[in-house]
Amino acid sequence: MSDINNIYAGPGIFTWGINADGTEESDAITIDLTQGGINFTTTTTYFEPTVDQTGTAPVKSIVTGTTGAINFETPDMDFEKVVSYNPNASKVIDGDTPAKVKYQVTGLAGKELPRKRAVIKPQGITDPSRFIYIESVGIKFDMNAAFVLDNNLRLTVAAMAYPDVNATPKGLLYTWGDITATA
Repeated sequence: MSDINNIYAGPGIFTWGINADGTEESDAITIDLTQGGINFTTTTTYFEPTVDQTGTAPVKSIVTGTTGAINFETPDMDFEKVVSYNPNASKVIDGDTPAKVKYQVTGLAGKELPRKRAVIKPQGITDPSRFIYIESVGIKFDMNAAFVLDNNLRLTVAAMAYPDVNATPKGLLYTWGDITATA
């Protein structure tokens, strides 16, 4: 029978840069202000062979791969965070007046996104059984600079979760629950 105590709601916190034991790396990035919530989804692709006798109807499905996506918007306009996860972003400090700083984002192709383990935690919850650890995450960055009367600037985070071929088990995409649990 279903248990209503297993129904959860509320905002989440995203941290990129998590060690194997679930602790934060020294240079971890935490985004704890979101607008519209944090959404984690997976997408599985399939090869579905057909035979002449069944026409276009497949006779079975074979998994060909699974990836994940983490999507949210944050009003936290801290570009220091962006520089650490976006290879096209850089910080320039004025040589004469160090208080003068600018951030530049280039649009050139060919740079690989850095990947790190991440975690999504419900705000105010310390029970790791409610955490989602995503094994290998690259953060895709886009700006949403809407200068309007009734809204604020936001950074759009659209992160990609990749299967980690060096993890145990091989190809681990995410762990729901306490990452330190062992068999």
